[in-house]
Amino acid sequence: MVLTDIPYLMSRIFLNAAVTTSGENLGQYEVQTITVACLCAFLSTPFDVARTRILLPKLASDEGTRRLTSSSSETQVLSTMKRVYVEGDGGLPNLFAGWVERTAYLGLGRAWLDPLRVIGTTGLRDAILLKLFD
Repeated sequence: MVLTDIPYLMSRIFLNAAVTTSGENLGQYEVQTITVACLCAFLSTPFDVARTRILLPKLASDEGTRRLTSSSSETQVLSTMKRVYVEGDGGLPNLFAGWVERTAYLGLGRAWLDPLRVIGTTGLRDAILLKLFD
């Protein structure tokens, strides 16, 4: 199911590269990183909905007993997105179900750690280089 994560990851990489510059301070970098992550999480929510639908097996009734089943036709991401689109009242709200939780988790919950990771990596790299060439 890596296919469903590619739109989020690629859009985040390209938007981060387009938005950030090397001269900003840490606070500005953090705001930009969180904004980009929230936008990418929101826009890639339909892929997450499709992945969830594919990974969660259906409950089927078989002679009075219930068992978990999964059909091979559900492994197609685009066909699953089409099916979700027409279910119930239909439309885009079906594909964007759970966008608040996804945006909060990927945007606010995880993206704020990226600047700290950059500081840690840079600090570790500098400490190692100073030890080696001192």
